[in-house]
Amino acid sequence: MWQALFAALLAAAVGSTAASQSYLFQPGYLADGNDLGELFFDISDAKKYCDAEKTCQGFTFKELDEPTQKLSVRFKSNAAVTYDPSWLSYTKSSTPTPYFYQAGFLGDGKELHSAQMTLADAQMWCDKSSKCKGFSADKPKMPTDTVFCRFSDSATVTYDGSWMTYTKVPKTGAHSPYTFHPGYLGDGKPVHEAFMTIDNAKMYCDANAKCAGFTADKQPAEPSMEMFVRFKSSPVVSYDANFASYVKDAIKSEL
Repeated sequence: MWQALFAALLAAAVGSTAASQSYLFQPGYLADGNDLGELFFDISDAKKYCDAEKTCQGFTFKELDEPTQKLSVRFKSNAAVTYDPSWLSYTKSSTPTPYFYQAGFLGDGKELHSAQMTLADAQMWCDKSSKCKGFSADKPKMPTDTVFCRFSDSATVTYDGSWMTYTKVPKTGAHSPYTFHPGYLGDGKPVHEAFMTIDNAKMYCDANAKCAGFTADKQPAEPSMEMFVRFKSSPVVSYDANFASYVKDAIKSEL
């Protein structure tokens, strides 16, 4: 039953040229609301399914052992996330601006504002400020909880597991030049890791001064395909035909 429904919804989503709904990525699981199915596929197809199913408010899955494997994804009609670091969830965003999520805090740049508020209110505040690049917050147990949020004009994130940070996805446009290398970035410090398209990965790396480049598990079959991407602080590439890496030309020229 669910397989037939998914096939119909996915076919409709793939055939549509409309822009995908924005999603908020959070650690935790969706426990409330109606179950809309549990299926195996990647994050990109999960978003397409949820886009096409109007009652779907988000989906949840266990952390990955292998980031390229297909996931057992649960779809729900309620977007309330219960914090649990062993689960991950995507919920439909109430604001038009998409955000990157990662563990850590915004320690660079100028603090624009700080206050107790919900994550949804924090997004709306940042949306309205042209200077706001993102915000850091304490981890809420529920998305409706008010937590301490700090807003910054810098998108550079310092890793810290006790904080969560959302940074604006830059508007589509020209990004810094990158050079492709078959291989992986094994040196330097990890900056971030997430599912995203190569273009979004370039925009994320542009916005983060600590990022020298990123590695994907393979070249995507099409530009719109989301890959599991790891960002590093070092541009040194180790050759491996099974990986695809992109290094900032500006940093490479400094070596």
